[in-house]
Amino acid sequence: MSELLNSSDERVDALYNMFAGFIEKKDGRELWDEYKHKLDALTPVDVLLMGDKLLEAGYSVEQITDHVEKIFNVIIPTLKEYDWNEPEEGSALYYLMEENAALSECMNEMKDSIRAISKLEPNEPEYASVLNEMKEEFKKLAEFEPHYVKTENVLFPYLEKKWEFSKPLTVLWAVNDEIRNQIKKVNKMLSESKEIEIEHHQEIGTIFMLMMRMTLKENLIIFPAAAATLSEEDSKEMLPQMADIGFCLIDPPKIDKMINEIPELSNEIVSMGGTGALTAEQIVTMMNHLPVDITFVDENDEVRYFSNPKERFFTRSPAIIGRKVQNCHPPDSVDTVLKIVEGFKNGKKDTASFWIRMMGKVIMINYYALRDAKGTYKGTIEVSQDITDIQKLEGEQRLLDWED
Repeated sequence: MSELLNSSDERVDALYNMFAGFIEKKDGRELWDEYKHKLDALTPVDVLLMGDKLLEAGYSVEQITDHVEKIFNVIIPTLKEYDWNEPEEGSALYYLMEENAALSECMNEMKDSIRAISKLEPNEPEYASVLNEMKEEFKKLAEFEPHYVKTENVLFPYLEKKWEFSKPLTVLWAVNDEIRNQIKKVNKMLSESKEIEIEHHQEIGTIFMLMMRMTLKENLIIFPAAAATLSEEDSKEMLPQMADIGFCLIDPPKIDKMINEIPELSNEIVSMGGTGALTAEQIVTMMNHLPVDITFVDENDEVRYFSNPKERFFTRSPAIIGRKVQNCHPPDSVDTVLKIVEGFKNGKKDTASFWIRMMGKVIMINYYALRDAKGTYKGTIEVSQDITDIQKLEGEQRLLDWED
């Protein structure tokens, strides 16, 4: 695969040694002088293979994210020279790149407000109006969330199935989470502020750097490599899944969303182990009408099923079917996932529970080990439920409360 994508062992090794040197706090100028002559024809896949090699060598996602901007600074000019066939309108990658272009334009416009407020004193009449305008503009950054969700839950699963070097995608997910946290931090900071101080400018600078650099990482590394490996059929499958999640900062393309109605299923009766017998349609309908999100991961840690309730708490797309469960979670929660699965597999644990607050709701997340009659581990089921109203229950209700 890598040979088809213009990679070079010599370039990968040089880039790896330079990045590892940065992590080990060696002199950056000396590292660049030592390896720059080997990086003239650097390709996006070289960068991905280098990231894969770092992770294989034992460097953590956190170590890589802490130093990725340093290495990215020195390779941007070369990557910009890389010649590739950019996606045409109507393809999944095209709309992701359009969103990146819209974000760049949006953030360039936001710079006008930042420059304007920097020239004003807090006691000047127009200061408050410029600050309020700036607050509204920064709220729009949260609207870019669907872009990151689409890459993590649709694009990445397709690439994981095709790339032998997909581990660096976890690094991008970690940076996405850093962006999410920084957006929340900046918006909270601005909402509580009546004037912009030096520390505020520093936080604003951080969010600009993170978001604009992510557009470059995608446009210069991920999308060119993806374009060389994804087929037209892949793109056709991805588009309705992306449409279900939604587009941001661009006019949404006319794409048929996934059909939520149950497709035609077999009428063959399935024995339910002595407690009844149902058709496939009855089973699917029943699962989708339960007021919970259900995801099943088999004994090989691969996602095999998720329900499709009317209200979903966490993004699920058909692209994750067959995906390793470890790849379905952000890097900072992978260790917890591995601990749960290991505890279930070795028989020491059977359940794990969490509850979180999101969108004004309290969500209960339960994990259950599945075992056959002999006790052999057969997988894990995740069940998420909105318990906001359940928490408020008191006393009893024995009468039907329907209104005529």
